Amino acid sequence: MNCERVVLSDSSVPGEGEHKMMDYIRNLKLAPDYDPNTRHTFYGADADLIMLSLLTHEPHFMIIREEHIIKKVKQGGVQRIDITRGTNFQLIQISLLREYFLLEYKPLASKMKMKFDVERIIDDFIFFCFFIGNDFLPALSALDISEGSLDHLINFYKKLLPEMSDYITDQGQIYWDRAEPFIELLGKHEHQVFINRVKTLDSKYQDSKTFVAFDESFNNQVSHITTQEKTKMLQKSMQAKMREKKAAKCVKLFSKNQQKKYKKFLLLKKFDEDYEESSKNDGNDFIVFQATLLKYKKLRASQFVRDGKNINPDIETQESLYDIIGELKEEYFSDLNADEIPNSEVSDVSESEL
Repeated sequence: MNCERVVLSDSSVPGEGEHKMMDYIRNLKLAPDYDPNTRHTFYGADADLIMLSLLTHEPHFMIIREEHIIKKVKQGGVQRIDITRGTNFQLIQISLLREYFLLEYKPLASKMKMKFDVERIIDDFIFFCFFIGNDFLPALSALDISEGSLDHLINFYKKLLPEMSDYITDQGQIYWDRAEPFIELLGKHEHQVFINRVKTLDSKYQDSKTFVAFDESFNNQVSHITTQEKTKMLQKSMQAKMREKKAAKCVKLFSKNQQKKYKKFLLLKKFDEDYEESSKNDGNDFIVFQATLLKYKKLRASQFVRDGKNINPDIETQESLYDIIGELKEEYFSDLNADEIPNSEVSDVSESEL
């Protein structure tokens, strides 16, 4: 292969390698005789190279990188992740990625208020990917690629695109007034992410198979069984005590004639707008949500008939489950059941209670 020109930029020149290459490409494009069909190739494993390649808006761009092999290794009870470079190479076709952008967003073109421009969409994509973090910016605490955050960001943008009067960015300039609806959606998503993380930790705690230590008197009583069996016994005892606490709470609320009011409070707490948004991404949650929505729509319709009110069909289709439950009078709710009270609503089971 004949090389017409070799440019050497070592550590004596300040700056990261990929940014030096970007400056070189920008300067090339300024030349009057620049060929728009010039082909570019980046060599490196940094994920930022994908963003930088898209940012050039060049039609012919490739990234070559070594294959990385990830292994989970346990040493002394501690798990660590080892990343080693393989002998194979991976080729990323940025031109193919650009086609995917076109396929993803082109169906929205007829619904958009502005002219469809995939190059502007790519710029906006790069902007909202900053929230996941890069070499210079930390990720927002609620965003993690392993939790599907990138998919959520893309869905948020697709949801807002038909409502936007213009793109968020323009030639490197960020228009924060246009970004505000996107950030609002991100804020709602953040709240749900933290709720899901707490639920995950809570379920791991409840489903734990082992305990670190047992009370000495308990060990003496059940010394003939295995540790796993002891754990199951304690778990059953904890679940029984937790149910007793919930049942006692139901009795207390019933005596004060507040059980239906409390049930409405729990439903409003559960079926907020963030739950409605997240349920669309889960098949089982969505089925439960739709069944619950139908149930409370019927109850609300009965209430309207009784009160002599008319239902506006246009408004009804846009109403959330949260709004419908909020409008229902307490008398339309069934009696509170102990199983409907989440663990977080009662005190923890202490060792002395087991």
